[in-house]
Amino acid sequence: MGVDRQVRIGEKLLGVGLPPLVQTMYDEPIPHDGEALDALIRRIGSLNAMGCDIIRFSYPSSDDRIPFSYLCAKSPIPVVADIHFDHRLALEALEAGAHKIRINPGNVGARWKVDEILASAKDHGAAIRIGLNSGSLPKGDEEPAILMSNTALTYLDWFEQAGFTDTVVSLKASDETVTVEANRRFASQSGYPLHLGVTEAGSVVSSVVRSTWALGLLLSEGIGSTLRISITGPIETEVQAGVELLRTLGLRKRGIRIVSCPRCGRSTFDSQGFLASVEQDLLSIDKDLTVAIMGCQVNGPGEAKSADIAITGIGNAIFLYKGGKLERKVGAGEAKAALLEAVRNAE
Repeated sequence: MGVDRQVRIGEKLLGVGLPPLVQTMYDEPIPHDGEALDALIRRIGSLNAMGCDIIRFSYPSSDDRIPFSYLCAKSPIPVVADIHFDHRLALEALEAGAHKIRINPGNVGARWKVDEILASAKDHGAAIRIGLNSGSLPKGDEEPAILMSNTALTYLDWFEQAGFTDTVVSLKASDETVTVEANRRFASQSGYPLHLGVTEAGSVVSSVVRSTWALGLLLSEGIGSTLRISITGPIETEVQAGVELLRTLGLRKRGIRIVSCPRCGRSTFDSQGFLASVEQDLLSIDKDLTVAIMGCQVNGPGEAKSADIAITGIGNAIFLYKGGKLERKVGAGEAKAALLEAVRNAE
């Protein structure tokens, strides 16, 4: 069937005819201190520069209402409240300015509580994500993928009966094969946008491999309007992985593509250390460029020819290339500033 509608989340639109959006979830409680909140707003700005489109926060207590409201007002990207069990928290978050809330209708309680949430979301112009995980499904005899898809369709019927259609659905499992099958099944029966992810994916290597396999399959089939690559680690890494996946699939054009060598015995320039020092700065630059960071003069010049900007070195002598041609030679201490200047000034 395929997605057949668009849903607005703050100033963002997702759904039919639009490229997938990248999400992350803040991994700490919402700070209540003013300085910490402002620091968080700046961090969200950095995430946005890296390519993050939406950020979600846990909303476990009414104590979070005031700082959450501040985040909603100041964040440069839409803010989502993650709600469990107490429907009154959903109503509070919507009053506080949430652009979207994520709920599992099955753990909110009686249907009238869900109806109250739907009415409030409609009044506030907010969207709702029906978020189902394989570990929080109602009991049933069906296979997990079938049960997840059918449960989501049932909840969507509830929403439509209440006149609410600004809905996104997510069907996640820690087993990536179940995730793929559930989303394929749902997409064949419904036109609502899907948020993709593999829950409890693990450390960086494990989660990136498993999530890329599952999400890459679905996205290549035209399934998925938003995604999160869940990682036990910095949320910046989640955003970086999500953006890189979309770039690799040709679904996102902007952003720096970094090519770097794995190092070998010929290397006398610490390309790994240099990449670690400059990577976050590069990823925050919104330009469609390929940047190569190479460790020696064997492959360096060749990579430089296919990159927009490249850097390589021999010991303390660092060579900066632009458009495949040697632009300048600098010392190791000047290399980072020289590379960033070249990237920022590139047409």
